[in-house]
Amino acid sequence: MDAFFASKWAECPVGVVRAIRNPWSQEIIDTVPECGGETVDLAMEKLFAGKDSLAVVSSERMGEIFTAARQAMEDTREELAHLITREQGKPIQESLREVNVTINLLESFGKDAFRLGRQFLPLATEARVADRFGYTRRRPYGITALLTPNTFPFLIPAMLMIPALAAGNAIVVNPASQTPFSALKLLQILLEAGMPEDAMACLTGPGERTGQAICRHPLVDQITCYGGSATIRAIRSACEMIPLQFHHGGMGVCVVDKSGDLDLAADQIVSQAFENSGQTAVSTSAIFADETICEALLERLSSRIGGLKMGNPEEEGTTIGPLTESFRAVRAARLIGDLTASGSRCLNGDGINDGNMMQPTLIADIHPENPRFFPKTGSREVLAPIVGVCPVKGKLEQVAGWLDSRSQLSVSIFSEDLERATLLANSLPVFNVHVNGVPTWRDGLIFDPSSSIRLGRRKSRSRVNDLSISQDIVFHQAPGA
Repeated sequence: MDAFFASKWAECPVGVVRAIRNPWSQEIIDTVPECGGETVDLAMEKLFAGKDSLAVVSSERMGEIFTAARQAMEDTREELAHLITREQGKPIQESLREVNVTINLLESFGKDAFRLGRQFLPLATEARVADRFGYTRRRPYGITALLTPNTFPFLIPAMLMIPALAAGNAIVVNPASQTPFSALKLLQILLEAGMPEDAMACLTGPGERTGQAICRHPLVDQITCYGGSATIRAIRSACEMIPLQFHHGGMGVCVVDKSGDLDLAADQIVSQAFENSGQTAVSTSAIFADETICEALLERLSSRIGGLKMGNPEEEGTTIGPLTESFRAVRAARLIGDLTASGSRCLNGDGINDGNMMQPTLIADIHPENPRFFPKTGSREVLAPIVGVCPVKGKLEQVAGWLDSRSQLSVSIFSEDLERATLLANSLPVFNVHVNGVPTWRDGLIFDPSSSIRLGRRKSRSRVNDLSISQDIVFHQAPGA
């Protein structure tokens, strides 16, 4: 499949292509170009020349485009879900949910398009001094670069592309090199719905080559990235003074109090921790449990994990598919080996990867300060179907000291004593705490400029505001006027 740049589908001038394999069957799905600096230059020149094309698209027309794209997705829902599963590896029912959430996103933007990116507000009070008056409006950055991961290859590009276009930006997308087809298909749907072709580009290729070339390009006005900590560090070093928004994952954590409903905790944890084979930003990888109920919780978790079905992700009933990247399975097997060698117990799973497949694994008796499971530096994301349980002696408030406040997305607490749960929640250095429940990826990620991490639902306007900037228009009255 070709990349899209300079208003057309095309191969890259250098002719280098990459074969994309199905992580389950290892069959080649198709090839895509590896876009280098020359291709990035061509794409950027065309985007720069056409970046104002969205300014003449009326709000009503933008709403019509989003609505037409939503209808196209509804008509091809099954086809899109199988595309996601074939390139990413998640079970087909999870891919269908990903498509459905994207359809809902487009429906929201179709209804709200008349006001998105075109808000006018009174000038701030502190600016209205002496004879000044005016207003504040939102304006697009210009060309915004969107770099997306392989965990949600259809939804995350949509979460960035749609508000960026609604804000009036030209966009260049660099999807994860393992899962490019979903983003290319999304762009094709938007084009066929009527989005100006000179306002969009999708350049395929690895982040260390294509992504770096995009981030260093002088015509890029803003960058938004979803990715791991290593990816974000590389982008931050490349983009220099270009405005950057980033969203990164972390280790999902549950805390189970001795008064907690263990059946509820086990049901909630297993249903969320192994979704997408543990490859989400909120997958529960670590459980801190009061030592008095730890064994009872382990029994319940082990029983439920044993009922998960591994296999072909395109078959109905499969709950555990392959990991998207084989190195994740190798890394997970090595982690399990290191943990069991240090005295932890492996209750489910054999700790051996078969290609991209890894059995759902439950590890007991992990020390809460084990540096292999809880590294002091670097990412704590596991990105594999592994849950580790740490028995806690004494007060559960100790957990606060074991979390990485820089990357901890959320914590779930299971306790029947709500006063106790509230006190415990207040002690945790995280933005988002769930009591007697767990977050899911469908909650959405909110960008917080001070930390880059927070959970919560997003409205269309706030998504557009993320990808546009404020502009104050100030009028000064002439003397004697």
